[in-house]
Parts: sequence; C-alpha cells; structure tokens
Amino acid sequence: MKKILLPIALFLCSITLAAQTKIAVLPFSNLGGDFALNEWCYKLQDSLSKAFQELDPDGKYYSIISADSVNNVLKQLNITADSPLFDSEKWNALSKLQVDKVISGTFRITAKRYLINAYIYYPETQLSDPDFQAKDIFKKEDRILEAVSIIVKRLSEAFIK
Repeated sequence: MKKILLPIALFLCSITLAAQTKIAVLPFSNLGGDFALNEWCYKLQDSLSKAFQELDPDGKYYSIISADSVNNVLKQLNITADSPLFDSEKWNALSKLQVDKVISGTFRITAKRYLINAYIYYPETQLSDPDFQAKDIFKKEDRILEAVSIIVKRLSEAFIK
C-alpha cells in the first residue's frame, strides 16, 4: 500500500507546483524623467516582491521570482529601468524567466506627490489585466512605500481566490 501511495503523493505535489502561478515583479518605470528618482524604480519592485512573498509564504497560490533574479536577467541583457526602451525591452527578459504573470507599474511627480500605478501583465500578450489594477495612488515621497500595501491588496485578489 505504501509503495502505491508515495508515487501518487509525488504526482499530486507536482501537479500543485505546476499549477502554481509564477510571478515576476519588475522595476517600475519613472515617467517623470528625473534620473535622481530612479532609485524608486527598484525600491518599489523590491518592496512589492517581499510583500507578495509575505502574503503567501508557503507558495500555496503563487511563487514570486526574487527581485535579484529578475534584475540579474535584466542586467545580462543590458536592460535598465532608466532606459527609454525599458518598456519594450523588458519582454525579452521575461521570456527567459518563463513567468505566468508580471507585476510592474509607473510613477511620476504630480502636484508635489508621487502618482503610482501598478498592473498585472500577461507576458504572452504584453497586455495588462483590466480587472486587477492599482491606479492613481498619491503619496508624498516620505510615505511612498505606503503604496505597496495598497498595491498588494488590490492585485493579490487576482491570485488568491
């Protein structure tokens, strides 16, 4: 009986892992063009990656590719968030990561506040999910990371059912 149960358990475990959504969080795009603010491209990416990992630490619903892994692939392809071609070139990196979904967004300064938008993208179409977006989040610079919890709350509904 044990000889039969072990292969069945391994098979069911592999189905669960294969069915799990694999997600990459990309650096955000700085739409304002002020290069001094580019550190936020990566701070938002890193904070979101960590927040999503904390939300599902056992990987029951999804797995997050580490920000370091994502950035290493981008670096190998000479793709940086401050490049004007970042939004078109990032898809090359994503094909190497073989992910199911992508989380990324944009920010810019508007009325002395950061306007932050975040989206879930489908790599195969390069289009955003119209039902799960975190848009028009306004934060002062000293409170910009508060946007992370808002983004996670709005976008996690797409993965945790």
